[in-house]
Amino acid sequence: MPPKRKSTDSAASGAKKSKGPETNPAVDMETERALNKRWAPVSVSRNIDSEFRLRTRDPVKAFTYVCLGRAPWTTDQREDDSEDEDEQDEESIEQKKKDDAEADKATTLEPASEHPGEKWIFTNAGVEKWFTLKQGTVVRDPDNFAMYIYNDFFGYAIMELVENLYLDFDEAAAAGDWKMQWAICEATALYFQMDVIMPMVGCEDGFTVKAMFVAFGTMFLTMLATLERNDLLKSDSEIKNIGAIMGLFIRFMVDLEAYSIEWHGTYADIETYAAKHDITIHGSNHPRYEKPSGETVQLFPEATFNSNDPWGWKTTLANLKKNHRGRMGGDSKDITSWTPAERKKVAFDKKDPISRSLMTHIKNGRIMGMG
Repeated sequence: MPPKRKSTDSAASGAKKSKGPETNPAVDMETERALNKRWAPVSVSRNIDSEFRLRTRDPVKAFTYVCLGRAPWTTDQREDDSEDEDEQDEESIEQKKKDDAEADKATTLEPASEHPGEKWIFTNAGVEKWFTLKQGTVVRDPDNFAMYIYNDFFGYAIMELVENLYLDFDEAAAAGDWKMQWAICEATALYFQMDVIMPMVGCEDGFTVKAMFVAFGTMFLTMLATLERNDLLKSDSEIKNIGAIMGLFIRFMVDLEAYSIEWHGTYADIETYAAKHDITIHGSNHPRYEKPSGETVQLFPEATFNSNDPWGWKTTLANLKKNHRGRMGGDSKDITSWTPAERKKVAFDKKDPISRSLMTHIKNGRIMGMG
């Protein structure tokens, strides 16, 4: 079992506020209280979350669109299911060539307003959230610290990141902040085009793994229902990348079907939302993706049913929390949140892999690249 982290309640309340670098303004008390509920007094995860909140405080900048500069999966090893390209579906190969042809790395993170016509665009907040997921992954990977904990540790560590996403989405929903909910969906769509998801698939607790993945479908359908309720689910919406995020979620779902994850028609519901509101889905050129037959599928439940939660997101989250004994998310699997003694115990050389100077930087609010 992983080392248990000490309770943060008393420690966090009595700890002195860390002084971050001059470029990082101090966290306000409201943010500080929110951080204390989920994070250890010292961890990279805590710093990442604080930095994200600071970077997205300006709503205009946070929800301005930037270019990714490529199709999100073109640089990933898993983009080809077969080593022999001739064995792949010819249509998917041709579509991939088109995606690659559209890629223009010179536009990466440039304002989308300067590059009209690019479909792989994301809000600054969505990109920032994606970066936090990648950073959070690094500090949860025992290989980066020359450690062995137990076989499925990294998979459950990725699951912890997923739980934090769910909590973030729910907090944004409670605040009526659909823009932040959308940014979380953007980050999710980008993150799961990466190979990092695979350790979670292999976790021994198959029931929980499936429940966690299926919840992503519920979360995204809930997002689409929210947009529909606010008259934002349309081809000329102020949200400029609805079709792209729909396509990335569908790719993610098709990928996971190979591991016996059953979506119960979820991506058919996504396609129905798209058809209903004349939205073009991008990126669904997956070799195993079966395109809709053209028949009209009736959405169930209708958006008017339990209008605040038509897809049962609250029940889904409550069931996940119950399965986790009321505790979800946090940073207990962030190795920087552990004590030196805990890290030494599982390190190959029985030495703390995090130097004192690096730990000091983390205590001072810095986000350090590990590995």
